[in-house]
Amino acid sequence: MMRTSTEGPSNIWAIVPVKRLSLAKQRLSPVLSRSERAELVRTMLHDVLTTLCATPDLAGIIVVSGDPMVAKLATLFDARVVGDVMETGVNAAVQQGLRTLEALSAGALILPADVPFATASDLQAVIGELGHYPMVLAPALSDGGTNALAMRQPNLITPSFGDGSFARHQALARDGGVGCGIVRTEGLGRDIDYPNDLARGAGSRKLSLTAALLAEFNMADRLGITEFPVSIRHM
Repeated sequence: MMRTSTEGPSNIWAIVPVKRLSLAKQRLSPVLSRSERAELVRTMLHDVLTTLCATPDLAGIIVVSGDPMVAKLATLFDARVVGDVMETGVNAAVQQGLRTLEALSAGALILPADVPFATASDLQAVIGELGHYPMVLAPALSDGGTNALAMRQPNLITPSFGDGSFARHQALARDGGVGCGIVRTEGLGRDIDYPNDLARGAGSRKLSLTAALLAEFNMADRLGITEFPVSIRHM
């Protein structure tokens, strides 16, 4: 796909879909209780919203959720809250956010709430690539997922998050004739979805509320880890 040169993106809003806390992160249930999972999601969202607020080229933030506690946290960051009334999954929630952006004539940076180690520089790199491509993807490092999807216009493709979504989003862009850039960074590539991701998070040296919480949860002992691998200890 040919690279398209423009003067750069403008009026880009972040969309963060967040599942109801009582239902979140069930894949972590072998090592975290329901209350611990809810606390983890709240903490990751706090880190993600903090990073979004520190990203200079964003025009605003939309949080899509049906959870009152999530909505309350979002308002502390001056985010616009869109109620997820149907609660039928992440892609339906993302579509609700995108419909809001159509009314604002804005572009989108779709970011999950479980990428707490992403930095403002990571997100700025994704937004910057929108100056060259109509659509930009940031892949997850471990499971073939998508940890960021940015579009100059909110209707370029219909997002399809979930397992294997990075390849799926590339195919959607290709089939639609949409030029697609790719940004790979360590922080943005790391999400927390499976127990092994908790080990990587607990071993992170990046200062974040999430890393502190995982240390408080004593994840190394829970997961039977005596020493973090060098690649984790020095991230």
